[in-house]
Amino acid sequence: MRYFLLLTTPTLLLGSPQPQRLPSFAGAVTAPVTPLAAPGAVLSNASRNTLLAQANLGRLWQHQAQSGTEDVLNGCFGYDGQRLEFVFTSVQADAKNPGRYLVGGKFRCYGDVTPFRGSIEVQQVQRLPAEVKVYDNNGISPVPTYCATGSFALQATNSHGLGGQFSGRLALDFQVGPSKRAYLVENTTNPATRNGGLLFEGVWREQAAATTTVPALWKQGIAVTQQVLSRFEIGGRNVEINPKYTRVGWNNFWKNDEWWVEKQVARR
Repeated sequence: MRYFLLLTTPTLLLGSPQPQRLPSFAGAVTAPVTPLAAPGAVLSNASRNTLLAQANLGRLWQHQAQSGTEDVLNGCFGYDGQRLEFVFTSVQADAKNPGRYLVGGKFRCYGDVTPFRGSIEVQQVQRLPAEVKVYDNNGISPVPTYCATGSFALQATNSHGLGGQFSGRLALDFQVGPSKRAYLVENTTNPATRNGGLLFEGVWREQAAATTTVPALWKQGIAVTQQVLSRFEIGGRNVEINPKYTRVGWNNFWKNDEWWVEKQVARR
């Protein structure tokens, strides 16, 4: 299987100097061992539950059909920057547990598309303090901004492709509009979200009980290419993807390919 090298030779990847031909990262992609924590005051349980019940944060990672490829979540799998893509096609809030969502969708890695299902749980919400800068189209935003942190567990529903389970921590920066609808804030100086937006960071296991793990990280849109990957684009007037990233799945980044859509089989 394609990930065999990652699972059987971690010393080759981590114990020796990284070859120049492999992509490098602006920030380490490692499995968080403690919950992600943002700066700022933590909302009480009652305030958090009220906010989560009104805002429905699940909208912020659920794919909208009219968006096409624009809101696909992009990330990195393993130690060489292999491209990883996630689409959440189904997000259902738990009516009895504000902040818990049952989710389903598909991910793509190494060219293979694999369906998954699982859960996401927001466990804490903090109001970001003034020292965390929040930017909008007009500069620094004066609107109160929150960071929600929690956990996720996503299990592949068949053995095609990677199979296994992704698990870890998530963090997202958001604001709430006059209609009580939440919207993602993509540019901040919050370290918990790696400078804004939506962050899933954790590991992949071939089986839920497996001790050998592979790091994985993904964010909204093209944020990972701006905030995590180093020198992703090169060139002057004609900007192109750095060749060291085309080798690990980023060569068709701008292709309008709705890979998660079920293909219709022609019938006679």
